Amino acid sequence: MKYPFKEYVQQQDSALFDVIERFPLATFFCKSEDQAHICHIPVSICKGAKTLFGHATGTNPIKHFVGTTVDIVFRGPDTYLSPNQVEGLSLPTWDYVTVQGQGKLISIEDYGKQLEVMGHILQAFEDKRNPWQLTAVPEKRLKSMCKSLLFFEIQLEALSGNFKLSQNKTAETRADIADLLSNTNPEMRSYYE
Repeated sequence: MKYPFKEYVQQQDSALFDVIERFPLATFFCKSEDQAHICHIPVSICKGAKTLFGHATGTNPIKHFVGTTVDIVFRGPDTYLSPNQVEGLSLPTWDYVTVQGQGKLISIEDYGKQLEVMGHILQAFEDKRNPWQLTAVPEKRLKSMCKSLLFFEIQLEALSGNFKLSQNKTAETRADIADLLSNTNPEMRSYYE
């Protein structure tokens, strides 16, 4: 038996990038011969280059894994579904959306490139109507802050999704799930369209 079931596997870049943009807090799984580390870091994605950008505090143990391949998981929406809620279900189930990636963790040492990464991150996360700007920080302080952080990029070598959305159920049951989620979990509901 192969898992995840082929019906759940998502390989379409646009769908995977959408999850990364909507749920950017990545779980990093880092390992080497003598140590392992799991941490959570928000990242932004450059879709054209299939590259993630981020930064972490200089004390984060992730710094020990620069140059190694890391596994990354993005957890999208999820929901519990009960036969009491949806007539077409014979057992309770849990539907979810996740994206898994892998790539080499590369440190960014150049100050100009660090500022570009910060700009990319700000563009991804700041309020578009009134965004905070890097120019709000005096240059000397900004340089000091950048020295205390680990800036990184990860060119994704592998990227896939596991979208378990009751694909093994009838179209009618899936429509009933979508209707239920319209009220209880609209974020999850959009994946049933």
